[in-house]
Amino acid sequence: MNEPAARGPIVTIDGPAGSGKTTVGRMLAELLGYLCLDSGLFYRAVALAAVRDGADPCSTLDAVRAAASLQLRFESATPGPLGTRVYDGERDITEGLVSLEVEETVSLVSRIPEVRAAMLGPQREVLREGKVVALGRDLGTVVVPDAEVKVYLEATLETRAQRRWKDRLNRGEDTEISDVRDGLIARDQIDSQRDVAPLEAASDAVIISTDDQAPMAIVRAIQELMAERGLLDDA
Repeated sequence: MNEPAARGPIVTIDGPAGSGKTTVGRMLAELLGYLCLDSGLFYRAVALAAVRDGADPCSTLDAVRAAASLQLRFESATPGPLGTRVYDGERDITEGLVSLEVEETVSLVSRIPEVRAAMLGPQREVLREGKVVALGRDLGTVVVPDAEVKVYLEATLETRAQRRWKDRLNRGEDTEISDVRDGLIARDQIDSQRDVAPLEAASDAVIISTDDQAPMAIVRAIQELMAERGLLDDA
């Protein structure tokens, strides 16, 4: 009987919005030749489907229906707003995933246990073969607790607000930084207080502050962790 093929390494990078997960994750994945998977894209897709259908994002029934309607697939795309093109069937939904409406809705649908359960299988399927840098909020604690390297990024509210505000200005959005800050506060509260898979660092995660560090310095620190654990030879 043939043994199943060994899974490649998985690096999880969890943390709150604006902590630097996306920038660091993309850079690390590119250097390693790994897939970069942002688990938040699954929930953004649910939020977008709910918004487009005029559904109530706080309704379990509506949110689960939105989740069940999705046929997601991902393609690497750099440069781009997400570093990935996201399709629902044949429809490219990438731009919609970064809209303000989705930003305001995603935490509402992602806190619904039935939605998280519906997205767990698709996330694990993408991670199944490994060689993935996975970004999110509950990857190291729930989605892939046996990941070889777990990192949790953190930053002050002001640093995170500045980053998100600049991102929106670069996309041509007319946004006040105070509105971005208020949005982050609300999202942090929802993400950290939800009953299922709350935002928190895994007990065996390495916690890194990104306030005063360049992204490449953090990437190098993660590479050093991988080297210490003998994971780079197979990259």
